[in-house]
Amino acid sequence: MMQISESNFALKSFQQGKEVIPIPFELKINKATYHCTQILRLLPGKRLVVRAQDTNGQQLVIKIFVKKKKGERELVREKRGYQLAKQVGVNVPELIFASKNEPKYCAIAYQYLENAKPFSNTIETLTEHGNELLYITAVLHNFGVVHNDFHLENILIEEENLYLIDLASISNKQNNKSLDKHTSLANLAVLVVQFRPKEQQILINQLQRYYQERNWQFEEEEKIKFDIYVDKAWQKRKINHLHKCFRNCTMTVYKKTFSQQYGFCRSFFEKIDENFIKDIDKLVSNGQILKAGNSATVTQVNYAGKKLVIKRYNIKSIWHFLNRCYRPSRAAISWRNGILLQLLGIATPNPLGFIENRCGWFRKTAYLVCEQSDGQEMSSVFKERMPTENELAQLKDIFGTLKKYRISHGDLKATNFLIKKKGEVQLIDLDAMYEHNNNERFQRSLAEDKYRFVANWQNPDIKAAVESLFE
Repeated sequence: MMQISESNFALKSFQQGKEVIPIPFELKINKATYHCTQILRLLPGKRLVVRAQDTNGQQLVIKIFVKKKKGERELVREKRGYQLAKQVGVNVPELIFASKNEPKYCAIAYQYLENAKPFSNTIETLTEHGNELLYITAVLHNFGVVHNDFHLENILIEEENLYLIDLASISNKQNNKSLDKHTSLANLAVLVVQFRPKEQQILINQLQRYYQERNWQFEEEEKIKFDIYVDKAWQKRKINHLHKCFRNCTMTVYKKTFSQQYGFCRSFFEKIDENFIKDIDKLVSNGQILKAGNSATVTQVNYAGKKLVIKRYNIKSIWHFLNRCYRPSRAAISWRNGILLQLLGIATPNPLGFIENRCGWFRKTAYLVCEQSDGQEMSSVFKERMPTENELAQLKDIFGTLKKYRISHGDLKATNFLIKKKGEVQLIDLDAMYEHNNNERFQRSLAEDKYRFVANWQNPDIKAAVESLFE
């Protein structure tokens, strides 16, 4: 029988729903002591995942579930997922122990893969491991098994082998019978859209490996059919991901009161304190002014070891307030759109958070916080020289991605592109960016974006080069 010591302060904090648990801490399980050094996942009051070490030096991953939050069900799902994965023959970390005997908690422990790293969203990783990833997916589907949470952090690479984790998400859909084609392609599409569009295409180009393992014919019409599944899975993933910008979750610290609303990347928020939000106006006033306009003030500041850019969206008059107060602030829109661009693989200064001052339903001054870019405005760079082939290729990718997903920028002037020291092109000033459902309106907005961007250039050679990028 396993017993988890409830005298442990960390466990009490976890059960009470605390969002921050101090580490390291000791965890006692059935007379054995585990030294917990890292929190890998925390769902306050529900689930705690830690990296730990036993007295023999063995490294483990221990998951603790609260019973009153359906912990016993989660433990059963974990064990069932592990058994299915082993039965099918895919790599998973070895199970060390599992128990539901303690009154308030359930726990399960796995081998810690010392040298493992998540399956990264890069062309190099996909080129090297894409075929193996498709093979593993086909093996699961041939046994009627699916991974229902196919995101990249649940796929690990260790010594060139792929391992699946988060085993509670593995389930048997067809009672050991091979999955039907619709269910198979829908689940495969969920895996594909975990990658950015450019990387998605690499995996799609390798689809023949999956079809071979399923003993299906792979023809051109299959690619067309699969694109429909990918589009549906993408829309679902995009909506779910962007909802996380405005709710408290692993990705975001979010709070909304009568007088204020804010959202921050959790990794950044943990390095600052409430004074950052409280003193945001003072930070803007004391920062280095980059732009002092009527509608927006942009400053550069140093805070918590980071170089930040804070953009304050000003209220110019009572009429401006009445026009803006009932709509989402431009800071909140820019925050959301920055996250969307990252999802699409379009470079933009890393969005860290937003703040809205409010009076109930009515919005007032708002602030956008981003990492500072070392880039120069494209308009200044191209006054001194011609664009490189790499820069033109990046612009073409940006315009092509925006067009594919029917997104207009709304203010596509050259000053809203930055060129970093290493040559990366970044898109900024995202408060007018808009996703279109109506294709006719999108085509009009696309034409306006193109006209605005091309009109920036007086040099006829540059004008001709950039105009061709929209084709």
